[in-house]
Amino acid sequence: MATDIISLVESIPDRQPASVTLTDTTGQRFVLTCVFKESKAPSFFLLFSGGTLPERIDTERLCPFVSRNEHGESVTFAAAIVELQNNRVIELVAKKSIRPEDLREYFRINIKAKVEVYYDPKQSEVDVEPLELKGETVDLSQTGVLTILSEECKISKPLTLELNLPNPAQSIICSGYMIRSKRIRKDRWLTSFHFDNISSRAREIIAKNCFAEQRRQLRENIQTAD
Repeated sequence: MATDIISLVESIPDRQPASVTLTDTTGQRFVLTCVFKESKAPSFFLLFSGGTLPERIDTERLCPFVSRNEHGESVTFAAAIVELQNNRVIELVAKKSIRPEDLREYFRINIKAKVEVYYDPKQSEVDVEPLELKGETVDLSQTGVLTILSEECKISKPLTLELNLPNPAQSIICSGYMIRSKRIRKDRWLTSFHFDNISSRAREIIAKNCFAEQRRQLRENIQTAD
């Protein structure tokens, strides 16, 4: 096992909040909050609230894992399941590192925040109206966001997105593309965006909000289990 993977696992404090993506035998993914429990690196345990683990977990699939080290920096890697010990404990072993920017497919946090979407047409776009949509986020990561908007977004060109995030309470502005939009009820459109141009500072603010919400959800789950 590569030394850097062992060092990554050893850098995570015992009982640190974490997030892991598990896949069941039908291919459905579940992003779950949990608690990291140290073992002999690169092995470790994850502790879950009762009733949160899916049935029929595919133990052959690698599991993307996200947590923080003792300095508060993100730690991300793919882990293999060693043993499903019971309905609250899984033993895993870290296999390979994952870049944070590659985690959008796996690591998304359900978080509510105000969002505004703008488009200011160029002078040559005489047939395109200016766009200003308001709504709320459903889930968020450092590379994209899922929203509920009051109107359909029909523009496939780069858009300006402004998110007013809660914890820490800061606004970020970036550009992105609309990926898909689906009407879910009257005046409600489920719309996803991929961030195209976003500063490292904005990414860090998003990461802090995601981990703050992850910790809040984890505390809530533990209190419910107790």
